[in-house]
Amino acid sequence: MQKAQTYYKRKLINLGKFLYNKGYIVATDGNMSIRLNQKEILITRSGVCKGELKTGDVVKLNIENCKLENENFKVIPSTEYQMHLAIYQNRPDVNAVVHAHPVHSTIFAVTGNGNILDEKILTETEKTLGKIGYVGYYQPGSNELAEVVGKSSGKSNVMILAHHGVVVTGQNLSEARHRLERLEFLAKVTLLSKII
Repeated sequence: MQKAQTYYKRKLINLGKFLYNKGYIVATDGNMSIRLNQKEILITRSGVCKGELKTGDVVKLNIENCKLENENFKVIPSTEYQMHLAIYQNRPDVNAVVHAHPVHSTIFAVTGNGNILDEKILTETEKTLGKIGYVGYYQPGSNELAEVVGKSSGKSNVMILAHHGVVVTGQNLSEARHRLERLEFLAKVTLLSKII
């Protein structure tokens, strides 16, 4: 089990570097998690740059009672941990969750136009994203945001969060990352096509 945890921690670390280098997150923004089993997830900690993650920056959290692996552990999980847990509780098929702020997608989130992103305009996005969800504004890290995103995840693998960013899910981290990349590409194409 320890080897598996180390393996998945490295996967999250590598994804953090990828997201940071692509400009999908800046400073200490964003958070990522992966399901270990039906009761536990690994999630990035709060207040750290995801491009500089170390194994100690990824913590194990119980899905049912939000209990940390070690109560004496001083590392605080992401402030968005409730949102991740709500998705896992609503979607037993989801094993990875990524929350990021890619520029083009976030433009649609902050202008209140997230609901005009149409996955059907590109063949690849229609097949891989499915229906794009749009969630109104709720305070980041709040119970309300977690509840609404959890419910929305039942219908969507990709969600635009008003005045916030995006959340994507997948059966694994690769699928979640690919959905994030395709969503950002779709947002960029949509924005540029409207300018033209």
